[in-house]
Amino acid sequence: MKKTLIAALLAFSGAAALAAPTALAFDADNTAWLFSKPAAGSFVDEYTFEVPFAQSGFSGSFTTSLNGSRDIDFSSIYVTNGSTTLYNFVQTSTDATGSEQWTLSNAALSAGTTYHLFLAGTSAVAGTAYVGELSAVAAVPEPGTWAMALAGLAAVGVLARCRQH
Repeated sequence: MKKTLIAALLAFSGAAALAAPTALAFDADNTAWLFSKPAAGSFVDEYTFEVPFAQSGFSGSFTTSLNGSRDIDFSSIYVTNGSTTLYNFVQTSTDATGSEQWTLSNAALSAGTTYHLFLAGTSAVAGTAYVGELSAVAAVPEPGTWAMALAGLAAVGVLARCRQH
């Protein structure tokens, strides 16, 4: 009986620790919003998302919210493709109250891939919160790319005109 009870408790605690990731969706402004209140102690929150464009410029930011002793300290925030870490957010500021700001800019992600966002840290007490946003922007060609395309079209025009004479 004891072995069955211990096995059931281990199975239940393992299932609780492996909670399914939360799926994020981008709104009409191509932004996905997050808000979480992790339990006190260490935490790792996982979110999944897909970018809305074939080639996307991707950025994001997260801010911890403080209220007295209610503090969250992130140890890492990163994006993976499921197996490999692609991008790490960087802590860009901490204000006098201890509130943290983490950001990621100009990451390149492709549509059709499920990405995983992980936020790891510690929460001083239950009820502490963080808020964040992810933004996707359709990739725009560089001016040099436009210049090369126009030069190529001009060369084709010149060749076609030479062949007519």
